[in-house]
Amino acid sequence: MIMDIAGGLYALKKTLRSDIGFIEKEFMFRAGMEGAREYLSGLEEVLKDKDPREVVEMMLEQYSLRGYGDFRLRRLDVRRRILEISSSNTVEAWAFQANKDLQREGVCSYVSGVIAMIARIALKEPLDHDSALSAIETECVAQGSRECKFIVAPLSDLPKLVPSYGLPKESASEHVLRLNEEILLKNLELQNLNLSLERQVRKKTEDVRRSEDNYRLLVDLSPDPIIICTAEGSVTLANEAALRTLGYETLKEVAGTSIKSIMGSGSLGWEKLTWQLEKEGTVKNLETELLKKDGSKVSAEISARPAILPPGRYVEIIFRDVSEKREMKAKVVEAESEAEFLNDLLSHDITNFTVSALYFLNHLRKSANLVEEERQALMTAIKDMHGAFELASSVRDLNRIKTIQDEECEVKELQTLISEGIDEAKRMYSERRIRINFERSPEPRFIRGNTLCSRVFTNILTNAIKFDKNPEAVIEVSIESEAKNGIAFWRINVSDRGPGIPDSDKERIFERFYRIDSLIPGTGIGLYVVKFIVRACGGEIRAENRAQGDPSKGTRMVVLLQKASERQVAAASRR
Repeated sequence: MIMDIAGGLYALKKTLRSDIGFIEKEFMFRAGMEGAREYLSGLEEVLKDKDPREVVEMMLEQYSLRGYGDFRLRRLDVRRRILEISSSNTVEAWAFQANKDLQREGVCSYVSGVIAMIARIALKEPLDHDSALSAIETECVAQGSRECKFIVAPLSDLPKLVPSYGLPKESASEHVLRLNEEILLKNLELQNLNLSLERQVRKKTEDVRRSEDNYRLLVDLSPDPIIICTAEGSVTLANEAALRTLGYETLKEVAGTSIKSIMGSGSLGWEKLTWQLEKEGTVKNLETELLKKDGSKVSAEISARPAILPPGRYVEIIFRDVSEKREMKAKVVEAESEAEFLNDLLSHDITNFTVSALYFLNHLRKSANLVEEERQALMTAIKDMHGAFELASSVRDLNRIKTIQDEECEVKELQTLISEGIDEAKRMYSERRIRINFERSPEPRFIRGNTLCSRVFTNILTNAIKFDKNPEAVIEVSIESEAKNGIAFWRINVSDRGPGIPDSDKERIFERFYRIDSLIPGTGIGLYVVKFIVRACGGEIRAENRAQGDPSKGTRMVVLLQKASERQVAAASRR
C-alpha cells in the first residue's frame, strides 16, 4: 500500500509535466534524514559496541522489515568514510518499475536521506549539526536500472566519485514558476488522483481486514490447539481447542499473558523455540510441558512458524497433548520388558525340562520290557521332545540376538566355544553313536564374538547329527586363517556325511521357517538364528559341498568370525 501511494505521488509530479526538481530533492532528502534520526535514536545502547559494518547491516535490516526495500551493503571503507548500498525494490522507485513508467532522473531522495543518516550513526558522525557525510543515488530502478545504487561519502569527495553530483537541470526559480503554472491547469486531475488514492487505501484496508478475519476463523475452526502470540511472547489469540486443553473458559483469561508462563520450562523453553525459528524458519514436534490453569501439567509436542499479521510479526504455535501417548509408550516398554522376562523364563525352563526328559526317555527306550508298539510310541515322543528343545532354544536365542549390538561384541576364545557346542550336541543326542573329530591347537584362537557364539556350533552340529542316517554320525571340525576385503578371519569348517544340500537350497536354508525335509523334526528357524548371531559381530556363514561338485557326499558349513586384534586381546586380559 505504501508503495502504491509513493507511486501515486510521483505520478502526480508527472501529471504536472515536471521532473523532480532540486528543491524537492533536498526537501525529501532532509525528511529522510530526520525520519531516520528519530526512528533509530533508541538503538544507541544496542549498537555502541558493534563494528560499523554490523551497525549498517542491522539498521538496513530494520528498514527492510518496515517495507522500505531490500537493502545490501556492497562496500564499506571506514578510513575514507565511503559506503555503497543497493536495493532492487525501494519504496520510492518500485511503483515506476511495476508500471514500466521510466523517469529521466532517480527518484529515491527520501531513501538517500535515510542512508546518509545510517552512515553518520555507523561512522559516529555528530548528529546535532550538519555533517560532511552525504548520500546520492547514482542508478535508479525508475530509470530502468536493475537496482537502485547509492554512494555515501564526504561532500568534498562526492563530485570526484559522481561527476554529476549537485547539478540540477534547472534553477529553483524556473522550477517554481513552471510548477505554479501547471498547478492552475491540472487542479482537476489532482482531485481525481486523490480520489483514486483514497479508494486504493480503502480497498487495501478492507482486504487486510477480510484476510485477518478469515485467518481468525480458520484458527477457531481448527481441531488442533493453536495459540498466536507476538514476537515477544505475549498471547493474543487462542482457539477453543487450546482453551479447552489448558483449562481456560474464555480468551480474556489468557490474552495478554506471556507464553513463558504457559510453557513448563518457562523462559528457557521460549528461548529454545525462538532460536529454532530463527535458525530453521519452523519448529516441528518440540517436546515440552504446558501448565494448565489449575497448575497441572500437559505433555505436549509443539510446532511453530512465523505469521505476518497486522500490525506486524507474530508466532503461530500448534500443540498436541501427548500425555496419553507417553503413558501408553511407557506401558508398552513395561509390557515388552515383562514379555522378554517371561520368554527367557519359559525358554530356560522348557530347555531344562526337555533335556531331562530326553535323558530318561532315551534310557527307557533301551528297556527290554518294551514291545515294538511301545518302542515306536516312545521314539515319537523322543522326536517331539527334540523338536520342543530346538524350538525353545531358537526362540530364546532369537530374542537375545535382536538386542546385541556390534559394540557389545567382546573377545572370546574360539576353540572353547566349539568345544561347548560339541558337548551340548552330544548331550542332546546321547542315544546316537557320534564321532566329532576336532583337534584343538595349543595356541588360543581369539575372535570378536558374543555370548551366543557357542549356540552357532551347537545348532550346526545338531543339524549334522539329525540329518545323518548312518549308524555312526562322523563330523570333522577344523579351523584355518582367512583374509577377506582386508579383514582377518578365523574360518571354521564343519563337514558331515549326511544327504547333503542341493545347490538351489544352499542360500534358502538360512531363511526363516524354511525346511528341506519336513519328515525330520525341526522348526526351520535354527539356521536363521545362527545367521543373525554370526552377522552381529561382522561374520559370515554359508553352506558348501563336502565333496566338490557332489552335494550327495555331505555338507560343509563354513563360518567366518573376525579375529580379535592383539590390542583387543590385551585389553580383555586386563579386565
